[in-house]
Amino acid sequence: MKNRILIISLVIILVVITSIGGYFWFQLNLIKQNEAEIIAVKDVVEGFGKVLKDVSLLSPTAAQDIEENYKNFLDPILLEQWKADPSKAVGRLTSSPWPDEIIIANIRQFGSGAYDVSGKIIDITSKGMAGSRPFEIGVAKFDDRWLITGISILPFNEKEIWKDYNNDGISFQYPEILPTEYIYTQEWPPMVETQSEVYACSETSQGDSSLTEIIAQRVINSRIYCINVKHEGAAGSVYSSYVYTTPKNGKLVSISFTLRYSSCRNYYKDDSDVCLSEREAFNLDELVDNIFQTIKLDLSENDNNLAIQLALCLVKSDSASHEKCNKLLEQITDFNSCAMAGFSIMKSNPSQCVTPDGRTFTQEMNSI
Repeated sequence: MKNRILIISLVIILVVITSIGGYFWFQLNLIKQNEAEIIAVKDVVEGFGKVLKDVSLLSPTAAQDIEENYKNFLDPILLEQWKADPSKAVGRLTSSPWPDEIIIANIRQFGSGAYDVSGKIIDITSKGMAGSRPFEIGVAKFDDRWLITGISILPFNEKEIWKDYNNDGISFQYPEILPTEYIYTQEWPPMVETQSEVYACSETSQGDSSLTEIIAQRVINSRIYCINVKHEGAAGSVYSSYVYTTPKNGKLVSISFTLRYSSCRNYYKDDSDVCLSEREAFNLDELVDNIFQTIKLDLSENDNNLAIQLALCLVKSDSASHEKCNKLLEQITDFNSCAMAGFSIMKSNPSQCVTPDGRTFTQEMNSI
């Protein structure tokens, strides 16, 4: 009897040891797989950084140069978009400085077979380093290849220092100071908030443009924004409060802040002319969109949000994900659902939204 109990005990111990060993073997393989994927993602991003200087975006042969230098690094869809419109691409804009390399700061997994990469593009001149630009790059696996699916880069400006902001599941980057002498930050850094609502924008009619509060809709870099501006004058300055609202990951994201504009007429002529020129050259829309591109929201693969589910499956190339994406895309039936999914908005009147499967939805003018 004692021998039987001993044998049973040994069998149980053996089963437990085997199970534990199998678990650790599985975890070890998973870790090795993740390490191999991170190395592959790192290689494609750094390799892309090495050829940036070889593509002059202002050259008559920009499309051909993009094809020749980027075809081994970019998702074919992104490659065709950049070839069709090199102004949306990343590369060399001037003879000096030029992009020399990419330095990776962080690689974060975003679903299965997809990663977010952040870091800096290093710009140099013949005399050495000229500055750096923070970026966010999406990388996904297509069959046995890792390719870049999207990239957001903040413009280089030696007067700008971009800082990180993290709070309540929202992170973004913003310039600590503006590259201006007559425009000042008042309520800064910007406040970023999310709302679970559908996009809508009730624009102020042109006849009411003299009001202190104006609401307008604009398309900026293929994103649609509803912009609320309130002006208040005081002691030779105008305080303007802005709220930019646009869809992201199935939610409405708003960026709010206040700027102070000096009255250019209060300066002597030379300074007044500089002030007016600066006011004309200052592109606030581009600045806000650059901030928006750095916004990261906490996402979950278990979230039933249509936009998140689409974002997760569109970067995958397997047949199951492709079938899932097609079913999800069937739920895009009008401009609002297309915009809330985060698809590209065309500059037109009225605005139009284009889905990845080639459908176009026009915004109903009475719906805003």
